[in-house]
Amino acid sequence: MKLKKTMRIKLLESQYNRLLKENDKDFLDGTVNFKEIGNKVDKFIIKCFNFIRKRYPNFKELRDIPMISKKVAQDLAIPNAVSLVICYNYFLKINPENYEGDFSEFLGEPLEFYGEFEFNQDIPLRGFLSGYQMGTYTGYATDQEEFLTQLENGDYYDYDVDDRQYVEYEVMDIQWEIDEGYIDDYISDRIYDQDWEDIVHDVNLVNN
Repeated sequence: MKLKKTMRIKLLESQYNRLLKENDKDFLDGTVNFKEIGNKVDKFIIKCFNFIRKRYPNFKELRDIPMISKKVAQDLAIPNAVSLVICYNYFLKINPENYEGDFSEFLGEPLEFYGEFEFNQDIPLRGFLSGYQMGTYTGYATDQEEFLTQLENGDYYDYDVDDRQYVEYEVMDIQWEIDEGYIDDYISDRIYDQDWEDIVHDVNLVNN
């Protein structure tokens, strides 16, 4: 009687650790776990897909996943972090505009994680400083009283400032606002100039 040979497979430590983490629940190498859903499409996910299709038939509205996920989270009484994963995969796996099936064909397929992340970094601002400098308002009137009446109503013909005069201001008068015209380029340049291995651990998941 011949004994069957058993094949032995040698795993690297990294492969072994990855297998320990892989299951039907976790996302991001075991760092994210939801009690409401696993990491594969199940019957609950399919029910959610059917609900989204019926409740939100507007295909363009689905493109704003963070916005629509908040509505779905309220509708289904689930955490928004869970709703984000469901809505993202609904939009990712399906063409909602043309799909007419019952979603059963997706049963057992892996879900791709989608969540809100944050990264602490400077945000560019610009400030507007208010001050006062002696100058001259000019206007045309029949007498002094009429001219003062015009000024009282904010009506004048022209004005001029004396550049030799001191500008009176207080630092408290500075009005700060986010520099919307520069913020995109600023954060892009800051991330591009850094080694991602040094900053990836500073990226945090929100509401998980």
